[in-house]
Amino acid sequence: MAKTVIFLAYHPWWFRLYVLAVNAFAYLAGLEVDTDKLEAQARKVTRYRVMDPGDETTL
Repeated sequence: MAKTVIFLAYHPWWFRLYVLAVNAFAYLAGLEVDTDKLEAQARKVTRYRVMDPGDETTL
């Protein structure tokens, strides 16, 4: 039987903190956040974690 490998995409903790800081600074300074730039950066820092489904998913 073939083994199934599942990849889970996530962003590192420091990137989530960075996005929060950028939005907070923009709010306090009365500026707008360039969401296109943040989305491009998010695509670059996306990491993948291998999730092992375990024995309970096999029949």
